Parts: sequence; C-alpha cells; structure tokens
Amino acid sequence: MLGRAVAVMCVALLSSCSLLPLHPGAFYDDSKQQTDVKMQRIADAVKSQDEPALKKLFSQRALDKATDLDRGLKYFLSAFPTGPVTWKSQGSGSESQNESLKQIVELYGEYEVTGGGKKYELYFAYFSANDYDSQNVGIYALGVVPASENGYTASGAKKPFNVWASQFGIDEKTHTATGDPGVYVPQN
Repeated sequence: MLGRAVAVMCVALLSSCSLLPLHPGAFYDDSKQQTDVKMQRIADAVKSQDEPALKKLFSQRALDKATDLDRGLKYFLSAFPTGPVTWKSQGSGSESQNESLKQIVELYGEYEVTGGGKKYELYFAYFSANDYDSQNVGIYALGVVPASENGYTASGAKKPFNVWASQFGIDEKTHTATGDPGVYVPQN
C-alpha cells in the first residue's frame, strides 16, 4: 500500500514538472526561434535601408574590432533593392560552452532572402549569451551574397562566402569568438 502511494506521488510530481515554463535552452534547442527573431530585425532594417538600426544589432566587441564596419554595412544594404524582403530559414545551429555556471552561446543563421525578384544567401553569427564577455552579446558577423555565389564550385571547393561563414565559432581555451567580426564584403 505504501509503495503504491509513493509511486502515485512520484508520477504526480513528475507530471507537474511539465506545467513549469522552460528556461530558454535548458531542455530544448531554441536556436531557430532566436535566429528568426534576429533575422526579422535585419529584414526590417533592410526594408527601410536603416544603417543605424542594423548597426545596433552588433555586439560592442564586433563594433570595436571589426574592420571598416560602416563600409561593410553600406555594402550589405546596397545588395538589396529598396523595399520589403521576404526570408526563409535554410538552417540554424548553435555552439555553446558551459563551465562553472558560466556559459557562451553562439547561434548561426542561414537564410534565403528575396527582394526585388532576386534571391540572396544571408548568414550571421550571433552571441545570445556570453558570461565571460558581456561586450560580445549581439551579432558578431553578417554577410549576404547573390544566391549563385554561395556554396561550392564545380570542383567541390568552397566559394569565398562559404569559406568566410565557416570561420566562426568559440575558442574552447579562451572562451572567445573565432573569426573576424564585421560584415562580409567580397574581395575583387
């Protein structure tokens, strides 16, 4: 009888846990939801060609360390025609480190963006949390190319945009971002 009562009590307690709100990232991967929110903010800035609004999305660390960020932002906005854009996720991912109650979470978003009848590939790396460096929360890197310039060559080599996008991550020893922050600008 006592065993049955304990079993019923355990089932009731475990069932009540499902009524509690989940802490973001604690029990499920919410990276797609977070990258979609960031993508909507990027799309809003693109629609109105609002360089200051786009710049506000970057982390302070990226603002301080990026090479010629203003030129990059001008290039990024100039890639799109004026007016609304639509976007569709091509995938999102995350990388994180947790140590002694500190965490770093870097999210990656890849999107197909359409504007003015043209298709583009857009990529960004975004730190949603960084307990080691609060100045590095926000977008770290952002880039866009016409859809035909992304991916691989016929020989299987990565195209320049794909090479650029693959450099971002978290250095396990220093808990810092890898890759150069800022906006992708093609080399001519």
